[in-house]
Amino acid sequence: MSYRVHWRLLGRENRLLDSGEIDGGFEDRHAALLAIGAFLQQFAQWDRHKDGSWWARRSPDADLWVQVSLTEQATAEPDIMPLVWAMQPSGDASPNP
Repeated sequence: MSYRVHWRLLGRENRLLDSGEIDGGFEDRHAALLAIGAFLQQFAQWDRHKDGSWWARRSPDADLWVQVSLTEQATAEPDIMPLVWAMQPSGDASPNP
């Protein structure tokens, strides 16, 4: 399992202004949570949403705020076996892998 931390910059009326990912992913949940903590330290105000994500803003009257979410990524397995794996030693593709 790996974890990804996504951020979204929101403006007035929750309009999406920008989005991205922090550090491209983490091997474990603990490392991802440490990255979220370090990111949130930049802001004067932050807390958790009911959905489990975090929000942060520079001041109580700020028009902009950041939403941060943590997602767990399962190891992706291919849906279809690549043709090379399904080939017979003779070089013919087998209809049944």
